[in-house]
Amino acid sequence: MKRFKDGSFDTIITSPPYNIGKMHSNNLQFGTYANNDMKEEDYQKWQTEILNECYRILEDGGSMFYNHKVRIKKGVATHPLEWILKSDFILKQEIVWDMGKSANCDKIRFFPFSERIYWLVKNPKTKLYNENKLSDVWRVVPTHKRKEEGHIAVMPDEIVENIVDALPNVKKVYDPFGGSGTTLKVCKSRNIHCEISEIDINLKSTIEKKAREEKILLRLVSKQVY
Repeated sequence: MKRFKDGSFDTIITSPPYNIGKMHSNNLQFGTYANNDMKEEDYQKWQTEILNECYRILEDGGSMFYNHKVRIKKGVATHPLEWILKSDFILKQEIVWDMGKSANCDKIRFFPFSERIYWLVKNPKTKLYNENKLSDVWRVVPTHKRKEEGHIAVMPDEIVENIVDALPNVKKVYDPFGGSGTTLKVCKSRNIHCEISEIDINLKSTIEKKAREEKILLRLVSKQVY
């Protein structure tokens, strides 16, 4: 992100690695990806630094939408607000993403079916236009298959669609954790300029595959993501 000038984008949409180690569904493990198994203190510091860089490259009236979740490790819940509120951003709204299912249906607790999407801004007067009359709870059930997508946790198109459809003046979008390319795909479908970065080199082929399917022209700018 260092290569971007201050105020380069009007919108940032992203979902970083959650730092939960190997992804699993009860007793089944699906692997992991880059920066997903850090010491928690280092992870939170890193995420705060990422958020502050996003703050720098976001224009003054822009919006960032940051997807994360309440993680439970060793019986203790850790909330994303623990580091979000340490960043330079103003928290505008918390949106609950009701996924309708969970990879961890353990009867020792209520099943964690939700994630969060945080609307972050630089100016408290920043507004969106909720033309689709959405509430702050979005029920979007993921339907992707890991092997087909080439990614462990794919963000559904509908999440990004809900966001960009509420931003009538969106022109230039950035996703610092491009993942499988969902943000890129949705922006292309709406003729919105989009740039992405991805820290995991193993996802390069996944992004390129989606770009071919959606007829998106990719241009590799730098191998150094952060």
